[in-house]
Formats: sequence, structure tokens, C-alpha cells
Amino acid sequence: MSLFQRCLSRLALCLPLLFAAGASHATLIGQWTFQGPNVLADSTGNFGALELRGNASIANGKLTVDGNGTTELGWARTTGYTGAAITSKTLVVWGELTGLSAAATAGSFMTIDKVNSDNFDGIIYGENQANTWMNGSSNGWRNQTFNPGYTESATGNLIQMAITYQDFGNGTLQITGYRNGQSIGSYLSGNAATWTANDTEILFGIRHANSSANGPGGLDAVISEARIYNTALTQAEIQALHMVPEPGTLAVFGLGLGMLAVARKRRARKQ
Repeated sequence: MSLFQRCLSRLALCLPLLFAAGASHATLIGQWTFQGPNVLADSTGNFGALELRGNASIANGKLTVDGNGTTELGWARTTGYTGAAITSKTLVVWGELTGLSAAATAGSFMTIDKVNSDNFDGIIYGENQANTWMNGSSNGWRNQTFNPGYTESATGNLIQMAITYQDFGNGTLQITGYRNGQSIGSYLSGNAATWTANDTEILFGIRHANSSANGPGGLDAVISEARIYNTALTQAEIQALHMVPEPGTLAVFGLGLGMLAVARKRRARKQ
């Protein structure tokens, strides 16, 4: 089957989801594909170049992060955010665990953190429960256990993890976790936070950063792509992202930047 035929096939599968959700008004405000002429770049241009720390590396379109217990060995960081203030948001990561929490724990697939003070949200692995995903936050301000949650039992599987944060404008958030487009739990939380230009960093591998740009938590993983949207995507939109890794099929809905890079990666894995 040709690439064009595959695109049409996947578009047919996803159109019901997209029309059910309506045309999205979400804006992609950060995207890292680890490909192209500058593998350290955020393709939206809102963040500065990614900084690799410790033994972190990028090869073949993937960022490798490393840990030993709760100690970081390899992680990445980017600062210099120039976009609009972020309160409602969606964090999305495609990646593979290369070690379970017996090897590295309490690290992050992706964290949004303030540079000048301690306030973060992140897709955290194995911090409170072994091999289990959670939203992690400063001082546990927005932490609750996802129900039913999800506990990983194997390495080497490409998965999509997403957490959405819907701000209700009164300090209250609805926080929802998804694994491969399926909800792993949702809850209400107080203490909504906002991240602003010149005071926002994105981290991969560590849970959050201190003034020396390192921090607690270890993760053994390879990350293929990471994104931030400026709204809480719906489940249908999360599922559409998971289901259609082909170029062009979601671009008209505002969700498709980077689909070509994802498609190339998946085709390469099949060869």
C-alpha cells in the first residue's frame, strides 16, 4: 500500500473522532522531534536550544535519558520561553522505557518547570508507586493517584503518554492522564499554576530542576517526540494523535505539526 493510500485509510478512521471533537483551537507551543538540521531545536521557535546534561544523547531521532535509582545520569533541559502565559495545557510524549523503576525511578518523561522558583508539573514515572505514571508537582500541590492508573511491566514498547490540565479560572484544575489514548484517571485539584515567558523551562529525565540545572529523579528511556499544547486536549484529540502518525492528516485541525517526522520514524522501524 502506498503512503498516500495509508494516509487516506488512517484519515477515514479518524474523521469521526475529529468531527466529534470539532476543529481544535489548540496551539502547539513546544515540539521536540530530535530530527532535522538542528536536533536540539523546538520546532515552534518558542523555546531555546535543548541542553544535553550528563550522559544524555540524541541519535536516530531519539533522545536517550538515564538514571540510577533516584539519581539523574542523563537528562535534558531547555529555557528561553517567549510565548504566551501557560495555565491550561497538554503534555504529550512518545517514547520507550529502557528500564523499569528498579533501575531508575521518580524521573520524568517531560516536565514544565519555573526557572526562578519551584513550581512544576510533569509526566512522572514510579515516584509514589513502582512503575506507575502520575502527575508530579511541587510539594505535591497537584498530586493525586490516577484511578485506575497504569503500571508498566515491560520495556521496549513505544507508548504515548499525555496529561491534560484544564483550568477553570478559580484556581481549580481538572487533571487527566492518558496512555495510548486511553484514560488512566482524572481528578480535580486546586493550586493552579501559570508559567510565563522567560520563567519557563522544559525538562526530560529529571523530575524538576534546581538552580544548578540538575535535579532529583532518574528515568531510563528513549524519547521520540514531545509536545506542549496551550489547551487541555479532549480524549478524542489525544486518540487522534495516537492513531494517525502520518503526514498531513491532522494539519487542518491544528494538531498535525510534526506528523511527517513521526511517520518517517515509524516507517524506519518497520524496515
